[in-house]
Amino acid sequence: MDRIPILNVYYLLCYAWRHVQERDTRRLASLADLSTVQDLLGKVLATGVNHLVRRGIDRGYVERREDLAGIRGKLAVSETAKRALRSRARAACDFEELSVDILPNRILRTSLGSLLSPRIPLDRSIRGEVRSAYRRLDGVSRVRLKRNTFGQVQLGGQRRVYHHLLSVCRLLHRSAMVDEKTGHTAFRDFRRDKATMWRLFEDFVTGFYEREQRVYVVNPGGRRRIAWTGTDATDAANRPRIPVMEADVILESPERRIILDTKFYRDALARGPGSGTGSSAPAGKLHSGNLYQLLAYLRNRQANRPDGARHEGILLYPQVGEEPLRAEVWLEGFRIQARTVDLGRDWRRIHEEMLGVVGG
Repeated sequence: MDRIPILNVYYLLCYAWRHVQERDTRRLASLADLSTVQDLLGKVLATGVNHLVRRGIDRGYVERREDLAGIRGKLAVSETAKRALRSRARAACDFEELSVDILPNRILRTSLGSLLSPRIPLDRSIRGEVRSAYRRLDGVSRVRLKRNTFGQVQLGGQRRVYHHLLSVCRLLHRSAMVDEKTGHTAFRDFRRDKATMWRLFEDFVTGFYEREQRVYVVNPGGRRRIAWTGTDATDAANRPRIPVMEADVILESPERRIILDTKFYRDALARGPGSGTGSSAPAGKLHSGNLYQLLAYLRNRQANRPDGARHEGILLYPQVGEEPLRAEVWLEGFRIQARTVDLGRDWRRIHEEMLGVVGG
């Protein structure tokens, strides 16, 4: 999947992060010329930070402790006594001050700084944009990023630009590789990481159908979990041993109920020895594990929700430049389709393919 065009990677990220409305023509035109993922993320992050600074960067109250001639905020009695500050007519005070040096801005500046590492190759012009954005956050300190750092950020629901840029920072952090001997950081193209791309593809599919169609309700009630049927005889001690069933995407309309499961394989079909070597060679089989899993979802959700249209399933695989897969089978009365979407094509074609997957 490292052959996915950079512009298409940005589309995937925008839908996955529910930030599609921020895509404008000029930005897309500038992104089309980029050749690496780090250039893409650097461009988006620098452009976004410059936008924030022009609009007015967020501020918040930050706790500070200073030695003051008077009293401000709360007197730190023990600190004042320990350092004998009263003899110098000073006092240690704890107080809050409105500042740009808050956690979201620290994450932005730290991420921009990490991109300026000489071991991360950036296009010359992109590096200049990143450096300029970094300097515009003067007064914001850097922070040691850990996995849980991003979970500590609190933003209001209207802070869409911040949400988007912090998602970029999170992806940069996940893609960073630290050499344990030298401590130097390098960047790993996340398109080569199966786990990251699988999650990105799943989030993209959900975000795409939420925005681009009005026929189906996506994940009704915000629920994707499917309850097992026939587990009443299982005692309470052993119920936790039963694995959870959670579909990737559930689409519902009065006429159709679809359980869509995204998969991420190099080949959408499992091929045995000698397949693909002649006109009579087997065309390949659907992955059995995918079918068993989807069939379990269909059986149990149909049993739990018998009223309405009969459930059907779709296995959706991404690909780049391969022959499209359009397969349909019926198992135990359930219609199951296996489809591919080519992420290497022009985005308008991808858009059409995605709508066609659930169109009939």
